[in-house]
Amino acid sequence: MILSEKICELRKRAGLSQEEFGAEIGVSRQAVSKWETAQAMPDLNKVIAIAKYFSVPADLLLNDEYDLSSAVMPAAPAFAEGAGTVSLEEIQAYLGVRKTAARNLVAAVFLFFLSPLAGIFITVFNEKLYLAGLLLQIVALAAAAVILVLTFLRLSGSRHLFRGQKELAYGVRGAVTEQRKQFERTFLLCMITGVICMFLFVVPMMTVSAFTDTNNAAIAAAGCVMLAVFALGISCIVYAVFVDRGFRKVLKLK
Repeated sequence: MILSEKICELRKRAGLSQEEFGAEIGVSRQAVSKWETAQAMPDLNKVIAIAKYFSVPADLLLNDEYDLSSAVMPAAPAFAEGAGTVSLEEIQAYLGVRKTAARNLVAAVFLFFLSPLAGIFITVFNEKLYLAGLLLQIVALAAAAVILVLTFLRLSGSRHLFRGQKELAYGVRGAVTEQRKQFERTFLLCMITGVICMFLFVVPMMTVSAFTDTNNAAIAAAGCVMLAVFALGISCIVYAVFVDRGFRKVLKLK
């Protein structure tokens, strides 16, 4: 019995679809399909992960002379529920991805709120170039959308860590709790900065308006500063909440 047949048989015994099994192992459904049809071979690390997931010796998978008749399988519901232990390395990788995603969200927020700036300045100095400013704004918005899509696609690769009856390995909860405590100062600073910016972002425009209502360049500059301050406030809050939510999500595991 060759490796591809064993993987297919083990998956079916567990009552998992190719997509569900791929999520548990950390690969795509297409990768599982190629393994099961012998179009591709999993690398050694994946073979070990498969053996560990199904609680069978790796030799049983790799040696074609062995079949699955003697393999002791866990109950199928345990597989269907995605039971398992999550290691510290997996959690650290997830939290790292979460922090990177938070920074990407900050970039997307800035692109979104600052996208009108080019159009504002171009219109102030040359109204005929209005379409050029509009085009730049569309490009900035498109870039923000791409960042968001790529960010959440990358995060989706960690969904298997929280699917089913997962438990944290020994020592993981304490390590994550300590990291969260270390992040508390950053969280508080970001939230305070965000709230202050949300209250004060209108000050530049109010200040300029108090002195002039005809100087278009000054009004445009004030508008740009206002958008930048508002974007900073939103970004600080988004970053703090998104990273902290990652810690909370991990600590909800058993």
